[in-house]
Amino acid sequence: MRKSHVALFGMLAAGVAMLPGLRKKSLHPGGPPAARSWRMRITSHETFSHDSIDSLGYDWSRIADPAMAPKFPLKVYLPQSTGDIVKIVQEAKTLGEKLAVRSKGHSSNDLVLTEGGSVVVTEKLNRIVAVDRERMTATVQSGAISAEVDDYLATMGLGLPIIGDHNHITVGGFASVGGISPASHRFGLFIDNIESFEYVNWDGDVLNCSRTENAADFWRVLAGTGQHGIMSTLTLKLIEIDKYGTILENEQTRCTNVDDFVAVSSSYINDPGDALYERGVWIDFQLPRRRLTVGQFSAYKATPASRLATLRGRLAYGYLHRIGYLAGRLPPGLDRTVKYIGTAGVIFSPKYATIKNIEFFTDKILDSTVGDPTRMLIVLAPLERYEELFRESFALMVDYRERTGCFTFVSVYVKSINSEYLSQGTDRTRFCELMFYMGINQKRMTPEVLDEVVSDFDDLCIRHGGFRYMHSKTVTDARRDILDPNVHYRK
Repeated sequence: MRKSHVALFGMLAAGVAMLPGLRKKSLHPGGPPAARSWRMRITSHETFSHDSIDSLGYDWSRIADPAMAPKFPLKVYLPQSTGDIVKIVQEAKTLGEKLAVRSKGHSSNDLVLTEGGSVVVTEKLNRIVAVDRERMTATVQSGAISAEVDDYLATMGLGLPIIGDHNHITVGGFASVGGISPASHRFGLFIDNIESFEYVNWDGDVLNCSRTENAADFWRVLAGTGQHGIMSTLTLKLIEIDKYGTILENEQTRCTNVDDFVAVSSSYINDPGDALYERGVWIDFQLPRRRLTVGQFSAYKATPASRLATLRGRLAYGYLHRIGYLAGRLPPGLDRTVKYIGTAGVIFSPKYATIKNIEFFTDKILDSTVGDPTRMLIVLAPLERYEELFRESFALMVDYRERTGCFTFVSVYVKSINSEYLSQGTDRTRFCELMFYMGINQKRMTPEVLDEVVSDFDDLCIRHGGFRYMHSKTVTDARRDILDPNVHYRK
């Protein structure tokens, strides 16, 4: 790594100790009781609240366009049971209304907004119905937040294999799009870990679905973005695990050259080996006189338990989480500096981490509402296309930045996925995720430029036989059916 880059990120990281309040005790005890403190800060945005009634007029596009006009619904339903959902659907059918379904509004592809229409908010469908230790399953209502379900399970030495990365991801919302985590190379998508579910179709019928009961509906409704009905309860696979107490060692490789990063990340993604969790990120900043490029890939592996490793992990993440806590709470100039320090913390990831720290890593450190507005575009592609797809899609985004100035920075988060759902009944189960996360120059990112970027990105995805993660913006023409993995299960 170049000395200049090390020096810059080193200075940013050193600045942590100078921020107000960072010398206060911040360590949390290990084990499930620490869950309460995590729920206070597993989020990636401090400047708005999902729990405000105003949030019903927005989706995740507000992160890319904070000045966007709201699209408020006229009618809001708050079901608490399957029976409530049946009544809602029957009423809407009688009135000739189309229902939108949302929990916290994380989608940004015209999926959860209905201006002047009717919306079903699943927030009050939040009960944990049962935990079956013998079958290793938990049955929960669709509006239950995955982080809170996982915290409840932690008291029993159990956990979800795949979990949303902050405290506003519901199990129903995750099931409607797929669900990816740093453990997806082992456990697949969130929907690959669903045993069964109950849903209400648009005729008001209650159907129970699994791989053996109503199997066609089972595969069609999963990752269906709420098009086929409203999920009421889901039965999820569990694993025995101590996410707050287990310490893993980070086998980390850093690069400043994109070709080196592609080679390193490709080797891990193609052969995870004994890595229990893994993730990588490449960041390209356009500075006034030069580009700053840096990336890292982390493979988290089992390590012998030791007090030193535990202490090092707690100290490192204690500081990083205080940075995340401050983000969004300071004056704009300081906020931006704090985000740069947090970015340095992502690149120079701590050597030791609990599983819970790994699962919620970036969302506990970086605030999406601080600094430049941001937009995500996500592709899921066959594993063998990873290197070529990375090079072409990254070059596409850099080209748009240089020609139009629409992006301020370009970053790519990468993971490996082993998914039965994405296989679509074939022998090919191994895929990769490329999540592009770009800073937006609002003066240069016109609606026309955005449409052009998305169209070119989707064409590239199709050429490589990939799918789009459908809650991020896609084209709306016939290509959309090629990009959506759910279409295969509707045939």
